[in-house]
Amino acid sequence: MSEQPGILLICINRRFRLDEPSCAARGSLELATRLEAGVQARRINVTIERSVCMGRCPTGPTLRLIPNGTFFDSPRLEDAAAILDDLELRFGHRAEADDTPPLPPFGS
Repeated sequence: MSEQPGILLICINRRFRLDEPSCAARGSLELATRLEAGVQARRINVTIERSVCMGRCPTGPTLRLIPNGTFFDSPRLEDAAAILDDLELRFGHRAEADDTPPLPPFGS
C-alpha cells in the first residue's frame, strides 16, 4: 500500500466522427461518476481526474493509474466495484480528519 495518494486518469474524450470509437461513447462518463462516488464513500486515498484522449480509443474506455502507469482497458460500469477494491488495496484510506478528496498536483 502506498503512503502517497494515487491518481486515476479516466479518458472522457468523445470523437466528432461517430463512426470512430471513443471512451465517452463507450460509457466512460458514467464510469467516472461511479468511481468518483465510490472513492469518496470509501475514503480511498486516490484522486480521480477526467482526462482527454490517451490514444487507446479501440480498447476504451481507458483508465490509467499514476504513478506506476497501469492501464485498465475496456472496463465496464459493472467493473467499478472491483476497480475500487484494487484502488483501496494499493492506496489505502484518507485520514478521518480529511473530509475532502486529495487535490491534484500543480499543473494537472
